[in-house]
Amino acid sequence: MTLPFPRRRPLAIALAVAPLLLSLGALAQNVLPKTITLVVPQAAGGSNDVFARALGARLPKFLESSVVVENRQGAGGNIGSAWVARSAPRDGSVWLVTVNSTQTVNPVLYSKPGFDPIADFEPVSGIALVPHVLLANNNVPANSMADLLALARKEPGKYSFGTAGNGTFSHLLMEYMKHAQKVQLTHVPYKGVAPALTDLIGGQISYVISTLPAALPFVKSGQLKPIAVLSLTRSTVLPNVPLANDTVPGMVGELWVAVYAPKGTSREAVSQMRSAIAKVQALPDMDEFIAAQGAVPLKIGPAELLALTRSESEKWG
Repeated sequence: MTLPFPRRRPLAIALAVAPLLLSLGALAQNVLPKTITLVVPQAAGGSNDVFARALGARLPKFLESSVVVENRQGAGGNIGSAWVARSAPRDGSVWLVTVNSTQTVNPVLYSKPGFDPIADFEPVSGIALVPHVLLANNNVPANSMADLLALARKEPGKYSFGTAGNGTFSHLLMEYMKHAQKVQLTHVPYKGVAPALTDLIGGQISYVISTLPAALPFVKSGQLKPIAVLSLTRSTVLPNVPLANDTVPGMVGELWVAVYAPKGTSREAVSQMRSAIAKVQALPDMDEFIAAQGAVPLKIGPAELLALTRSESEKWG
């Protein structure tokens, strides 16, 4: 039987077409710009900054994009969050790495935060659950929650506490303790926890409630002393530090760190980013990094993050 064309022609055609098909497939998959920015609405050194940088260092393994982390702090996170909400174009070049206190508490505390947590953002992925720790300057004669309360009662208003800003989770937690225990401490708000920790080391303030990842280097170096961990179970990285809840019932606070896109970002871009983050979260060294900060991985996708954002917004509202 005579064939209408040489046997080698189909192979030649296949070899010629293959690069075109591969390039089309790549175009379909790579919808993100060459450079993407992870915006952190708090100062460098805070928990979402720590995890944003860990994420940003690993994302290029799974994206054809370079990653930049940019801090836009101020107003308890409102400035950076509002900037992302208004950013243009919505091409997947800008992403928000934020915490629940900014995303769900600020819209209740501030009359004009500059953003709506549901209407202005597309949820992408959870990153980590982060406990808080209560720290004291080394020269403050308090080594426990009981000591702190006794000093505050003895000299009302003498001792001060720094926070990451008005209305932040650290502020709310300290105000809860003041109200529950009927003690007076002077509040000193900062633009992020990092400058508060710097002044705590210098002795300008007495106490700070910080996220554990931000505080841990200073605890390990002996520059600050931890008084209590604000979670329901003892920290694996600070196992000898007691729980605040044991002395002040209800004094429990955990942040969640998550990634959002500005509303209007394409489904393809969100899907690709979510897929890349999931691959980062599957890396053993990412789990190890999160655990080393005293935090827990939060491996949830857009639907679960939306539900979490809604439920917390309703709780505070």
